[in-house]
Amino acid sequence: MAETHICPHCGASMDPIATPLESSWGGEIHYVCFNDQCTYYVSSWNTLEGQGIERTGYRCRVDPRGACGPIAVWSPTALKDLVVCLETATECEPFVPKGTLDYFSAEDFARDDETPDSVFYQTPRFVEPLDRVAASTVEDLFERLIPRGARVLDLMAGADSHLKANIGLESITGLGISAARLGANGALSDRLVHDLNADPHLPFGDNEFDAVVHTVSIESLTRPIEVFREVSRVLKPGGRFVVVFSNRMFPPKAVHIWKRTDEARRVDLVKKYFELSGAFSVEDSFESRGKPRPEDDKYYSLGIPSDPIYALWAKPNK
Repeated sequence: MAETHICPHCGASMDPIATPLESSWGGEIHYVCFNDQCTYYVSSWNTLEGQGIERTGYRCRVDPRGACGPIAVWSPTALKDLVVCLETATECEPFVPKGTLDYFSAEDFARDDETPDSVFYQTPRFVEPLDRVAASTVEDLFERLIPRGARVLDLMAGADSHLKANIGLESITGLGISAARLGANGALSDRLVHDLNADPHLPFGDNEFDAVVHTVSIESLTRPIEVFREVSRVLKPGGRFVVVFSNRMFPPKAVHIWKRTDEARRVDLVKKYFELSGAFSVEDSFESRGKPRPEDDKYYSLGIPSDPIYALWAKPNK
């Protein structure tokens, strides 16, 4: 049976709406009172009009956590086009979770080189994605966020999982596109070749892992919302998904929206992936910039600082 909410101001049934793309709300469904005689709506409209603010008011909204608050509207019909049906009915279709391209354009997640990854990476690229200082920063972050005894999934894994050998993990499963790169990763307990851009389904059962890490590869992910939902499925309740990225990328395989978004705003983009998946609650974020490079690094003499590190982590909503 569909969830129901009653407006605390007028007693009318509240309608479910899909989360607008441009909003910063979490979750996919919120409930709004669209009763035009609601005292909350009428009072706010009249009050703002008396202050010289025309054609603006507030309706009552309940978020996925059950918290009640205002939502701004600019006309009596504003947001009504976002109402969805959560059960089969003659006038509308049942609500189903939306995929990446329901929220973004196809061009956003296109790449300059659309050769299938399984073909493109047949010749493995053994390139260090981070300098040693940045890699050490990631290792320290993972040690802080991942508990001892954890079963870990390294998503889009390569030759280095950036997980210290002495932090007492039960196992590290690597899922990646290149068998050669996975084979070069001595930290892995298990290895599985799988192209997430061709098939975002993770070939694991529900609640298998305590933590999932996704390190410096999110820029090439073409179906992030579907993948994030799958990560939530395979995580245990109380588990953690840690996404780490830098300003480095392989441009031909980076999605267009990533390249168009400036470095400072990419944290917001990844946060939007979490929110649109409807499957996570973001816990916190991390940023490390301006550290000096190692003296033997080829860019040290140029005065270029260590690669910046950005991270967000979240727990599954279960």
